[in-house]
Amino acid sequence: MTTARHLTLCALFAALTAIGTHIKIPTPLLPLTLQTLFVVLSGLILGRKYGALSVCVYVIAGVIGLPVFTGSVLNPTFGYILGFIPGAWLAGYIAEKFRPCFLIWTLGAVAGISVIYALGIPYYYVMSKYYLGNELGAKTLLMYFVLMPMPGDLLKSFAAGLIVKRLAVFFPDNFTWKR
Repeated sequence: MTTARHLTLCALFAALTAIGTHIKIPTPLLPLTLQTLFVVLSGLILGRKYGALSVCVYVIAGVIGLPVFTGSVLNPTFGYILGFIPGAWLAGYIAEKFRPCFLIWTLGAVAGISVIYALGIPYYYVMSKYYLGNELGAKTLLMYFVLMPMPGDLLKSFAAGLIVKRLAVFFPDNFTWKR
């Protein structure tokens, strides 16, 4: 695959991530956005290098002021956005290093989303406590930032595995990590 094609796919996934921010699916607990789905798909499809690059493009676009995500660096949720980069990288790493199959792709998506949680939750806590002056307890963080979004994120991971499985059948030579 050519460099131009890689960069085009990176731009496509950066755009899909930006669009996914604004697609909200109502659920009883929290509305689901498709943002994290496109983040892990970028890693699973483009591989670790180009998946992380596509998310970097998305983050940089938002930091310089393009309306791709709400808030700013001082927003407590910005830690999740920063977590998108290593999340896409890890999903891509798993897709590259292990036998390509639905289970591996789904586990790669779960791992990528776990990294997003691992960076987002501490950032949220620090910004809430020291910038906004609103300290949250461990029970609140666990309930609202892990347990409530987890069912939706597991569903998105499952969907990512299915999407990659179907794309791999129809476009077997288009995965950048394919040997």
